[in-house]
Amino acid sequence: MQKKFYVSNNADGSAPGFDRFSRIEQLNLLISQGWVIKGFINNSEGSFFLIEKN
Repeated sequence: MQKKFYVSNNADGSAPGFDRFSRIEQLNLLISQGWVIKGFINNSEGSFFLIEKN
């Protein structure tokens, strides 16, 4: 399963409303649960990590 983890609010407003510190805490929690960062994308849609869990 693959999903996007937004670094900041994205253009269409679908990213959760966390501050920067909370986003990093959430990302660290996902990584500790077995999610893996597969890439980073920065485009007009926003800045986000592609994360994947096997």
